[in-house]
Amino acid sequence: MSFDTGCAALVALKQRESASEWLGTRNEAQTRFDVIDHMLSAVLDWPSESITVEQYAADGYTDYELREIGTIAIVEAKKEGAAFVLPMDTKSGTCGIRALIGDRSNASLKSAMEQVMRYAGSRGVAPCVVTNGHQWVAFLGSRNDGVAPLDGKALVYPSLEAIEEHFVTFYNCLSYDGLRAKRIFSQLSTGTHAPPPPLSSALTSYPGVKRRNNMQTNLQIMGEVMLEDMPQEEKYSDLFLERCYATSGALSSYAEISRELLTSRTAAVLGERGQLEEPASLKKGVNPVLSEEALSAAASHRPIVLLGGVGVGKSTFIQHLVRIDAKPVFQDAIAVTVDYGRGATFSSPAEYAVERIRETLLEDFDIDIDDAAFVEDLYRKDIERFDRGVDGQLKDVDSQAYLLRRIDFLRGLIGNKSDHLRRAINRIVRSHHRQVVIFLDNVDQRDHDVQNLVFLAANELAASWDATVFVTLRPETYYESQRYGAVSGYHPRVFAISPPRTDVMLQKRVDFALQVLEGGGDVRTNGGGLTLASENLELFLRVLEGNFRRNRELLALIDNLAGGNMRRALSFVTQFVGSGHVDTVKIVEVEKRNPGDYFIPIHEFLRSLMYGDNEYYDPQTSPIANMFAVDRPERRNHFLLPLALAYVLSRGDAKDSAGYIEVSDVYSHLQGQGFDLEAVSFALNYLARFRLIEAPLTDFNAAHAERARITMVGAYTLNKLIPLFTYCDAVVVDVPIIDTSVRPRIASAYFIGERLARARAFQVYLDEAWAESGLDESGWSWPAVSAELGRDIGKIEVRTSSAS
Repeated sequence: MSFDTGCAALVALKQRESASEWLGTRNEAQTRFDVIDHMLSAVLDWPSESITVEQYAADGYTDYELREIGTIAIVEAKKEGAAFVLPMDTKSGTCGIRALIGDRSNASLKSAMEQVMRYAGSRGVAPCVVTNGHQWVAFLGSRNDGVAPLDGKALVYPSLEAIEEHFVTFYNCLSYDGLRAKRIFSQLSTGTHAPPPPLSSALTSYPGVKRRNNMQTNLQIMGEVMLEDMPQEEKYSDLFLERCYATSGALSSYAEISRELLTSRTAAVLGERGQLEEPASLKKGVNPVLSEEALSAAASHRPIVLLGGVGVGKSTFIQHLVRIDAKPVFQDAIAVTVDYGRGATFSSPAEYAVERIRETLLEDFDIDIDDAAFVEDLYRKDIERFDRGVDGQLKDVDSQAYLLRRIDFLRGLIGNKSDHLRRAINRIVRSHHRQVVIFLDNVDQRDHDVQNLVFLAANELAASWDATVFVTLRPETYYESQRYGAVSGYHPRVFAISPPRTDVMLQKRVDFALQVLEGGGDVRTNGGGLTLASENLELFLRVLEGNFRRNRELLALIDNLAGGNMRRALSFVTQFVGSGHVDTVKIVEVEKRNPGDYFIPIHEFLRSLMYGDNEYYDPQTSPIANMFAVDRPERRNHFLLPLALAYVLSRGDAKDSAGYIEVSDVYSHLQGQGFDLEAVSFALNYLARFRLIEAPLTDFNAAHAERARITMVGAYTLNKLIPLFTYCDAVVVDVPIIDTSVRPRIASAYFIGERLARARAFQVYLDEAWAESGLDESGWSWPAVSAELGRDIGKIEVRTSSAS
């Protein structure tokens, strides 16, 4: 319909113009008002909110900017009388730009095209249009396909009649939908040039496998068992909960972002819905309001929602709540946990809950809801109705037939598993005088749609069952369900679970593992029994224990890169224990000789994270981003990722914004520094992929959200990692080197001397790229980072030379 209405609008405009008494005499402002505005909005279907006028650029003001998230095209308007000399043969609709502006009579067109090209270069925008209302010239004012803009081609329309004659091409290339679909590129571009392949493409068996020695392998296995698996063992579960539980809600003292940003994310999103949440924990333990709500929720027939991000410890909070914090509330209750973790398989979340509750009642509480006596008692009134019915008359005529019909009747009742369980639960509550509490847990490990279905099931269970229902959700899932989902009419009670302090959690885990080891701990694993009587593991854990008490640099690295996810923080530690990139023999020997003396240097821990099990850094598997990645062969783009991240950080400092800024502002700012719209989009997608920025609702990519803000991971990566030799030494294999003369110096390197020389060459390469970039040094500046990197490389050079 837009195409048809646009064509009709063009015909109407052409008829109006042919009869206009002002034709040929309008100044630029009148031309824009009478013709160009109409062409953009009515003919090309551009919404008014996507058209901005008189936007300031480095060397003037643009007449029109056509926008989506950022500017995607610039239109330069001239007065109607400034006629262009255009070829009348427009069968192809295109012609060479140099030939077009080479004609001396086309001085006004040449001037206009050069002017809009300057705007395009400073804005990072490719599609450009020059028009006097009746004549239109469209071209690519900035390119990344190896063709200079003036060596390219232009779409030319000498008149409104020519536009009508070639309206399909005109509309496809310049309309709202057409420009967003980048149709003009297929008409005028020779193809986008990709950056050259990085060093990794020349490495044999990249990313490789880092082999471990026997000690490293054993430490890796036992470390995972002790720190991650053992808390799941029934033998140790109560002890673990008593000794290892770290109260949630304490703010990180190591975060690279402000305290306001740490506390405001959930509240900011919730406030938009006009809702409030209460903390699940207070300084002295569980929130008394939560305990009270647990007692009254069944009567109110609404679920209790426990909100918390991925890995903050929602499952541990529930276990601690039931067994420790609120034990008086739950000690006589029938508490059932339905685990929706990734290991569970089901076709329907509601049916899975029913099956798991039935199993738990039987296995843990010896309540068989299918027992004949239980069923007879449960359906007594239904049986009385059966006896009064037609089939009930068989009782005195044919007792065997009566019994068979009666059995079939009861079988039909219990065949509706959900309703049978509901009635059974209600009966248990009344006859046993025990509260039934149902926890729907690990829902956040499922996709958004499944979480919505579980939330809906929780509301239905709470509404019709005499049970207290808890459901754990990610904040964004709950808010999205409330805003758009099927549960928007429900108003459950909401409690927020904040992550505990990373240092406290890690310290308690290691202390617990050491305590079990000292007692000759034995763990049942899937492969059988595993006795963890390991002197090396105990020594290594003691090294961790000491460092988790006093190594602030190490704790800051783990805390920030985990970003509040305790599961991820723990995996970082188990990755370090027994890593092939760590000299475990050296660490164990130092601890044997001088207990408590080994101070884990940050570069040692960082290497284990960056490489993982690989020989080389691989961005597909590493949790650490390559901040020098580019998507096109332009050296200045090596700085796009840190510049984007620094801008989000600096603009998000306002306390009333919860750290969020408009994503469109990021596009405008970076386009204003000359970065192409597509390059900015690449940067935001890359930052979101590595969790360096986040949207208010993280189920959705921050690059496509309206707002975004920096994360702890992003701030730490920007401020701490980039200037480190260890970081640059790792990511350099993944950086496309645009300058061919530098590539031979960015080669495979194994020995420390070779790697230091390569890092120096990489630093100089980036220094030169910045010097020619023309980028503003008022914000994030590579020269300052380069100086810091140089000092770090220098320190290592001194240590290696003195060691040799």
